[in-house]
Amino acid sequence: MAKIRKIMLTNVATLNTEAKIGDAAKLLAENDMGCVVVLENKAPVGIVTELDFVRNLNSKNINLKDPIEKIMTSPVTFMTPTMKLDEALKIVDTKKFRKYPVVENQELVGLVTKKDIINFISDNLRLHRNIQNVVLVLFVLFEFFVFVLSSYVYKFLHLGA
Repeated sequence: MAKIRKIMLTNVATLNTEAKIGDAAKLLAENDMGCVVVLENKAPVGIVTELDFVRNLNSKNINLKDPIEKIMTSPVTFMTPTMKLDEALKIVDTKKFRKYPVVENQELVGLVTKKDIINFISDNLRLHRNIQNVVLVLFVLFEFFVFVLSSYVYKFLHLGA
């Protein structure tokens, strides 16, 4: 089975822990990833998603000059580049997050989304299903060929007797 490295994004929007909520808002507006990973010494310590903004704006308790730590989700649930997609799907099913930083040697190396994982697995299943259908058609054609050939052989053997 494929691994996270195959489907992860490598150009990830990041901020350091000293950043402000306004910095995250600006970065989210500039990129289409839907999240910003908060780093401390290259290691992810939090994540801020568009949904975090929606939830926190609803409470009307935030100021764009507040520290990013006020709205970030922490600790971070992360994946590794060598993790198999079926293992990743188990994490997605249990954690219910949509975006996961990819960490190797305690450093951020990418980002993978729930959608990326599910789409890849779905495409892979579709490919296997198509291969299975081709094999089935070939098997039916082979059976038909054997049936037709056996009737000719049967007629040939009876004509000679």
